This record gives sequence, structure tokens and C-alpha cells, in this order.
Amino acid sequence: MMKFIAKNSAHSSIQFGHKEKHTEEKTNTKFLGLQIDNHINCKNHVKEMISKLSVACYAVRSMVHISIINTLKSIYYAYFHSITKRGIIFWGNSSNSGKIFTVQKKTVSLMTGAQARTSHRSPFKHLEILPVPCQYILSLTNFIINNQKIFQTNSSIHNINTRNKHHLHRPNANLSCFQKKYILCWHTNIQQFTTQCDNPQE
Repeated sequence: MMKFIAKNSAHSSIQFGHKEKHTEEKTNTKFLGLQIDNHINCKNHVKEMISKLSVACYAVRSMVHISIINTLKSIYYAYFHSITKRGIIFWGNSSNSGKIFTVQKKTVSLMTGAQARTSHRSPFKHLEILPVPCQYILSLTNFIINNQKIFQTNSSIHNINTRNKHHLHRPNANLSCFQKKYILCWHTNIQQFTTQCDNPQE
């Protein structure tokens, strides 16, 4: 059992039991493969991912001198992409997600032989691999497109004729912790989707 609280809130423990059996309160748990704590923080999940992605990076390093680029890409998608894709709409906006991107850039550099201090834009384009931040935005966009019925537009909230009346409505919240409680980070989903619709060329 876990109680979600804000970081600056006073914590009060919960006692729950039945027939002399008591359930202990946890500060971290694993749900549907996602490590999450009582502050709705994915720090532990990212830490676990980095360990797995380091193994994937080593697999690429071991094969880079004896394999062609298509084989390396197959290894990347099997060992690296499959890990980063899972649950990215949950942890993609985490402050620790930059560490995942760092490991990805290192892996891509190994695949293309790029120098550590050079720009990684060309290697990503050459391999046709999406950087983790772009992969996160794409996953958010796909989720909204495939689940438009569960989102509201501004026109369904009020009758005011504004230029943004057809945009998806973003729920108001004072705490970022509360925003994250919306399933699948609705607030971030809507913000990213609206930005893409207003600036399709970007």
C-alpha cells in the first residue's frame, strides 16, 4: 500500500489491517513494469533503465567492429529501443530522463564512429533513429490521436468564442505533483499536442 503525497507535505502513516494481518506502507512500488514512488517520481525507474541500457550499449560496442550498420540497428532496436519505448509517456517528462538520452547518444556514437565532442544530429539522421525526447513527444501525440474521445476541448468547457476554442482543454492545477496524477500525464500530453498542431512544421 502506498500513499501519494507532495514533497513538502507532512507525512502521516497509514495503518491498514484485517484479522490481525497488517499491510505495511511503502514509499516505492512497481506497477505494470514502472517503478514509482510516493511523490510520483520515476527516478528509481530511470536508474533501473540505465542499468539495462548500459548492457545494450555494451552489446553494440562488442559487435561494432564485426557487423554492418543494419545488424547494429537490429541490435539497437532489440536491446535498446524496446526498453526506452515501454512506458515512456510516464517517465519521459522526468528530470532524470536526460540520463537516458546521454546513454542513447553514446550508443549512437558507437554505431556510427562519431567523435564524442561532435554534434549527434547527423548520426541520428543517418541511422533514422529518434532521439529519446522526440520519441517521448511522438508517443504522447499517438496516445492523444488514438484516444481523442477521452479528452475535452475548450468549447465543451465554456461558450466563449475564442481562437483556441477547438484546442484540447488543459486542467488547471496548483501543484505539479497534482498534474502528474492525471493518468498518462494528461496535462503534458495536451500541451505537446496543442504545440504540434499550432506549429506543424516544427
